[in-house]
Amino acid sequence: MSEKKEAQSLAYWSGRAPEFSRLHMDSYVSDKRMMFAEQVAMSIPARDNLNALDIGCGSGFMTMLLLDAGCRVTGIDFSEDMLACARENLAGKGYEATLLRMRAQKLEFPDGSFDFVVSRNVTWTLEDVDSVYAEIMRVLADGGVYLNLDANYGRKFNEADARGEVPTHPTQTLEQLRQRNAIARDLAITQVDRPEWDVGQFWRLGASAVNCRQVGEGTNVPASRLFALEVHKGKGAWAAQPHPISSLDTPSQPSLAGSDAPEANVVESRQRAKVMLVDYVRMGAFEFDPRKFVVRKDGVPVKLTPKEFNVLLTLARNAGQTVSQADLRAAVWGNEFTEEAINLAVYIRRIRAKIEDDPARPRYLLTRWGEGYTFNPHGAGQ
Repeated sequence: MSEKKEAQSLAYWSGRAPEFSRLHMDSYVSDKRMMFAEQVAMSIPARDNLNALDIGCGSGFMTMLLLDAGCRVTGIDFSEDMLACARENLAGKGYEATLLRMRAQKLEFPDGSFDFVVSRNVTWTLEDVDSVYAEIMRVLADGGVYLNLDANYGRKFNEADARGEVPTHPTQTLEQLRQRNAIARDLAITQVDRPEWDVGQFWRLGASAVNCRQVGEGTNVPASRLFALEVHKGKGAWAAQPHPISSLDTPSQPSLAGSDAPEANVVESRQRAKVMLVDYVRMGAFEFDPRKFVVRKDGVPVKLTPKEFNVLLTLARNAGQTVSQADLRAAVWGNEFTEEAINLAVYIRRIRAKIEDDPARPRYLLTRWGEGYTFNPHGAGQ
């Protein structure tokens, strides 16, 4: 990144730090928290003790979501003012993470340091995104995942400037918006089609799988569509077969071409999304907190990975009913994986080991041979 462009960007983001922090902490207690937490849960590797990196952590929003998901987290940002806000926000909630001032173009970590790397609304602001992507692939461990939540906002701002529109924002000043647009004006990333360009970059960098899904309800302006780009490195569930850009039909997730989806499907997705925003689900011996991927049995926390949690929560929302394997895969993974790529029996076995008094004689999570699985929150025979 050129010194002039970096200085412009640093001045803009540092100047925004207090306002940006308030905006994102408001988001943390709003529906947006669950929207992004869902994306983390869908992409996080299915293993324990994850080491995660939040690139462009800003005031700490995604850092806290990663901590909620049980990760050890390192957050980096090139603005010390943003990092100061992040430290304050994390301390206020009793969270701990390693926060470092660092440029995304030169990650000062050994190869293969992280299982999970996340960035949100970062890459659209950068002059040399290809270098950033190369660094991310370098620091990802084998079997690791990179989740990029972004949109081609710069293109939208350039198009609005060309029409002579005066920029507006509920929390930014006009001068800040003009600074933002000046930074985006000649960035190469604004000239490409996204996420198609991003997908191509990761294939060239040797990704074993790349998937993309739209986040939220979408917009009629293609450049403004927030996407979740999920990149896998090395061997894993996807390694046997490459995937192009695809859309997901999952709870609360319209397809990438959301505007073309049947209205009935969109309405159903919104209804399901509202269900997932319930703070707690209490039933029998169990309590579920969908926002933090926490389940308690008789008041004692049960340590589940986010995807194990989502499997159990899906069964709990259908308590007493048998959920087929196909329906369970669709609810938890959508079309993200092929049927053969998910061994549900492995997940069920891990969950039983954590929630059953005697996993060999399960009372809560039952197998219905040839049909699927049933969750009984009161225990079989009670």
